[in-house]
Amino acid sequence: MADLPGLVNQLGSLTVLEAAKLSEMLRARFDGPPKKKHLSFNEGKVCDAIVRRLEEREQQVRANLRWPELENHQHPVEVVFDLGSQLYALEHTGIEPFDGHIRMEAQTEKLFAPITTALKDALGTDALFELYLPINSLNGRKPAELSAIQQAIIDWVKTTAPTIPKRPYPDYKGNGVGPTRPPNVPFDVALCRFEPPIVPGKYFQIRHTVDDIEKLRRDRMQAAIDKKFPKLAAWKANEGAKSILVLEQNDIQLTNPSIVADVYVPLAKAREDRPDETYLVASCMSPNWWMWPILIGDRSYDDFAKSDDPSFWEFDPSKLASLTKR
Repeated sequence: MADLPGLVNQLGSLTVLEAAKLSEMLRARFDGPPKKKHLSFNEGKVCDAIVRRLEEREQQVRANLRWPELENHQHPVEVVFDLGSQLYALEHTGIEPFDGHIRMEAQTEKLFAPITTALKDALGTDALFELYLPINSLNGRKPAELSAIQQAIIDWVKTTAPTIPKRPYPDYKGNGVGPTRPPNVPFDVALCRFEPPIVPGKYFQIRHTVDDIEKLRRDRMQAAIDKKFPKLAAWKANEGAKSILVLEQNDIQLTNPSIVADVYVPLAKAREDRPDETYLVASCMSPNWWMWPILIGDRSYDDFAKSDDPSFWEFDPSKLASLTKR
């Protein structure tokens, strides 16, 4: 310990992420490896939410539930069931914007937390404001530089938020400012206003932008379509079933119903084997999960948002039953 002052100086020069990495290494050395945390999908409960929605709409109670996978069926969708005299085939898929997204979010969340803390109750209660920042924009910065950038962003948001006009209807596209580079911020940011707030009581959140995210998201969605559409189409052609696809999102940073619809609808409409109905369920919401129609027949999410018909539904996950083992 003769060189303790030198060691202290070295530690003081670490960036925030370098310090976090050192902390993890020390924890692994003395406490063993940390337990991994993964955001998971909720296939069984999400399927139950969809069936409940269909029961409410059709004024029928589910009957004759079957699990084709357990029957070694050639086209193993998640569950099939009757509502009255109509057979339904239901398939689930989890959507992630791109491979490794959840891991990337966990690594950067701590750097954005001070901004969220300062703004979550500072922008009023009439709208949800979303701040868009490049996902790696704060990585590798010294504490003083990091703090200065965070404060500059906070100041800019407080000044800019009141100037953003309202949208004429709640389509979750929002009105916004940017991308622009605020004073003392070395990268571009954007701020959008959504009114009314999509989640009661939540008025500010940060979303991260990623290079080539549109292509990554489109490729990911295309892979899901190629895998799921043929199974549902077979049930429709062979058994006369109504085909239902449910997309589940478990992140709130890079996914929302408008983004999903913008990617999914053109890809789906280009195919003859598309499902009769497609929904999105956000299992990352709390306390209730939210569900939106993405494409029902030829009516898209945007069509529902602009109409007087219901454009979303809420479900208490504690009251849902898991219809599958996943």
